[in-house]
Amino acid sequence: MKLDAQNRTIVVMLFFLTSVSMTGFAQGKVAVGGQFSVWHNGQENSTTIFITPDIGYILSSQCYLGAGIGYTFRNSKGTKNHTATLNPYARYFYYSNGQVRLYVDSTVGFGISKNESENTTFAWQAGFKPGVILGLTDSFSLAAEFGFLGYRKTNNGNSALGDEGWGLDLSGNSLSLGFFYSF
Repeated sequence: MKLDAQNRTIVVMLFFLTSVSMTGFAQGKVAVGGQFSVWHNGQENSTTIFITPDIGYILSSQCYLGAGIGYTFRNSKGTKNHTATLNPYARYFYYSNGQVRLYVDSTVGFGISKNESENTTFAWQAGFKPGVILGLTDSFSLAAEFGFLGYRKTNNGNSALGDEGWGLDLSGNSLSLGFFYSF
């Protein structure tokens, strides 16, 4: 997938505007982190590489704004697929006990996919994602999300964000784990 100068500028701007999940729970702190995955399936002859850096800002002890920008490369039986995603969110912490915090994200996500045999696919979603943060130290934490309740739409049925439609997704595919550093 080739990007012209204008699209490269937009991608770079989106990268610097992204935001994430947090560990140091003090108001006014910034957190950076994300997720990374490499997977090879020998039976299907496919390899997938996934990276999503995140950044965010704590507004108060219960409110947080963040975003993640992701890139996925998949090579399956010689067909290469590139996907870019942007997922801004507002996080509400509804329970806190020591270093454990439960939250729900209100999120809107966008995804663009391109492979060698299809046109570009655009997808979007809006919904809620529950999660938990475990503070390991004052600056480092782990975060986990499981599930999605909301709506997803794509221009051709194949979505970079998940299956098109609305509902509750509690499949293993909705589980994500990440790490974060706050300062």
